[in-house]
Amino acid sequence: MVMAYPMGYAIWLSMQEVSFFGGFRTSFVGIENYREALYSDNFWWSVRVTVQFVLVSVVLAMLIGLGLALLMHHVRRGRALLGAIIILPWSISLYGAGVMWQYLARGQSGVASSLINRMLGRTTPDTAVEYSLISSEQIVNLLALGNAWNLAPLVAFFLLANLKTIPERLYDLARVDRLNVWQRFLIVTLPPLQYTLFVFTTITLIMSMKLLDFIFVMSAGGPGDASATLTFRLFDLAFRQSNYGLSAAMSFYLLFLIIGSALALFFFWGRRLEDT
Repeated sequence: MVMAYPMGYAIWLSMQEVSFFGGFRTSFVGIENYREALYSDNFWWSVRVTVQFVLVSVVLAMLIGLGLALLMHHVRRGRALLGAIIILPWSISLYGAGVMWQYLARGQSGVASSLINRMLGRTTPDTAVEYSLISSEQIVNLLALGNAWNLAPLVAFFLLANLKTIPERLYDLARVDRLNVWQRFLIVTLPPLQYTLFVFTTITLIMSMKLLDFIFVMSAGGPGDASATLTFRLFDLAFRQSNYGLSAAMSFYLLFLIIGSALALFFFWGRRLEDT
């Protein structure tokens, strides 16, 4: 009932035109909502924004998580305190993270924006237009950075557990062979981490594709529709425009995009790990 009823109701709703005039009414329109979505410029714009947001989020989350894991693995003193600090972003709610990043990066009064403007010498009225992180050119990347900041600690602690399983004698043998730090990382450290990296790349991809609350709080899809991901577009159609049929139809395109991306990741990466 938890899975079947919502899915079945969403399928039914995606084939209806919903009206609230004179009470709640529906009329069957078949696949018209799916066709309307495919011919909608707003839909394809949201697909583009979603792909950019997810790609940047995944890359940043993996790189930051790996860096934090290596840092915790090699630190000898204060490891418990360092771990407590690193896990803090993951413990913050997405709503709280959205509020914090909004205050950090907003136009003239944001801490990060103010520092950037000061470094660029744009702190007086007679200079060039002030630089804002919350702009149509930067907002998607900024959202991805905030999302990665939230997800990276989870990635880091699982990678840290994986690092603990690598025998120390392998590093001793690498030193005997006079491998430098980068060569030891590529040959000794990275191969045992590949499966964990694959798993959390998939998890981060899925969580990023269905993310709404952080985007809603931080940018509300703006400026304009510059950060209107598919999840935000669905929310806007359903709860602001009351277009439940079109929103339900688009939600299945989002579902297909999530499943297709996860399967593609498994086909090109995960299956190779299974073979080895």
